Amino acid sequence: MASLRTWRTVAAVLLLVMVATTGTAVAAGGPTTAGHQQAHYCKKVDAYRLKTCAKAILPATPMGRELRWVLAQLAGEAATLTEAEVRAHFSAEYFAVWGEQRSPAVLVEAFRQTITELGTVRFVGFAYPPRARQAVALVQSTTGVRGAVQIGVTNGHPALIEFLDVQGAGPTIVPKGTYSGWFDIGGRRLFLRCTGHRSPTVVFEGGLTTDWYELQNQLSEFTRVCSYDRPGGPASRSDPAPIPRTARDFVADLHALLRTAHVPGPYVLAGHSNSGLFTQLYASTHPRQVAGLVLIDAVHPAYHKRQLALLKPLLPPDVWEAPRREAMTPPHRLVDPQGVDIWTSERQTRVALQRSPLRPMPLVVLAHGRVDPSPPGWPGEEVERLWQELQRELAQLVPGGRLVIATQSGHDIQDEQPELVLDAIRDVVRAVRAGDLVPH
Repeated sequence: MASLRTWRTVAAVLLLVMVATTGTAVAAGGPTTAGHQQAHYCKKVDAYRLKTCAKAILPATPMGRELRWVLAQLAGEAATLTEAEVRAHFSAEYFAVWGEQRSPAVLVEAFRQTITELGTVRFVGFAYPPRARQAVALVQSTTGVRGAVQIGVTNGHPALIEFLDVQGAGPTIVPKGTYSGWFDIGGRRLFLRCTGHRSPTVVFEGGLTTDWYELQNQLSEFTRVCSYDRPGGPASRSDPAPIPRTARDFVADLHALLRTAHVPGPYVLAGHSNSGLFTQLYASTHPRQVAGLVLIDAVHPAYHKRQLALLKPLLPPDVWEAPRREAMTPPHRLVDPQGVDIWTSERQTRVALQRSPLRPMPLVVLAHGRVDPSPPGWPGEEVERLWQELQRELAQLVPGGRLVIATQSGHDIQDEQPELVLDAIRDVVRAVRAGDLVPH
């Protein structure tokens, strides 16, 4: 039987990136919105379906038409697929951005490779009620693997594919309880999942609800835990947002979501990577709401500024220019659907912390301990020393902050050593309940 790892291998080849288009999600069983058809969760197939649970129906939208074509290729038609046909279904901008890396020839081979490794597939339903131009279609392969086909199309006429990703299906998350579902924060809906009870409320910041699904389930017996889908890409159940976006935008979204959903505080924020930067800004901006922090290999507010200063004397000028440009220029909208402007985000957070330093609170900083080999010519040891120095500085944001090195993990500690994340969150929650400022 093919594994989820196989899906991810194929996804590395069959990976296209979408334009952040506008749409409105539809709550399960809720009223239809312009451009949407009502969808219901069907327990028997563990998927959302349109109109009826009796059969899987594709929406009569531009996205639905392109999805029908993709599913036909994965059902076997890719055996005769041509490069000309691929060009007719994908946007010209997509090919201009990705070039030979995602050429029509590469895509033809990717479709065929998917069938070779996994067998053909049949359409089961959707991971969430599909939007007019974005969806995650759930499929079942003949080898027994359940997969997810993420698709996004342009606003043009005709609508063409700008995102296509085939990977193993995550959990289908159905809103349950007062603080779960789609919440309108002012023209856009964000998807929120809260489980458990008791105070304080742990809020995961970063990625999608599916990324935190297992950790959230394990913590739910201990306290109330929430996660949400950050806007960006068909995989997100939340509506897309204008890009580029900065830390202030992410903080404003989360603040509005928690307020609109009436999620009880105080909050313990747990943020990974860039999201760890955003949680620092949130705690500085809304100090009365935040009772504790867990920073998971988080970005320091001066990371890119100090990294560039470190690299300048170590690299030839033309080589140094590449990381400088990457740090200071938001990525193309087809490369990063979330559109994070990290340079501006770090500056915003530095200024905020200077004006309003974090108040004393329980803080645990988790830093990676495993270092992957660097490419030739890259000063990996120096860059790593800087990262670890910055992690120590993060632990000093408040008195008694604790630094924990995840010796067996790279950057994604929550995936590689999840028990460390669970322990850190429990320690901070216990300290908040006891009125202590230092986690034990």
